[in-house]
Amino acid sequence: MKNAIQAIPFDQPGIIQISLTQTERMAVVKVSDNGCGIPDEKKEDIFTPYFTTKSSGTGIGLAMSKSIVEAAKGNLTFNSKEGIGTDFFVELPLVK
Repeated sequence: MKNAIQAIPFDQPGIIQISLTQTERMAVVKVSDNGCGIPDEKKEDIFTPYFTTKSSGTGIGLAMSKSIVEAAKGNLTFNSKEGIGTDFFVELPLVK
C-alpha cells in the first residue's frame, strides 16, 4: 500500500484498488495503482534487496515481502506500464 501511495504523482488524483479473488488452489490479492509505473529497465531489479527508485527508504520492502510470500509457498508478481500504473499480485495457497 505504501509503495502504491508513493508511486502516484502529487499532481494527479490517486486511485488504489485492492481485490481478493480465488483460484482452485490460491487466494490472490491484487493491489493496483495509477502511479508512474515501473520502467522496463528496472523491472528485473524490483525484488532485489536494497534496490529503490525513491529518494528515501532502504529498498528492502519488496524483497522481504517476496521472501515471506514464497516461504508460505506463494508467489509475488507484478505487471506495470510506465505512465499508467502497476498491479501487484500476492498469491497464497488455500488451506483446507
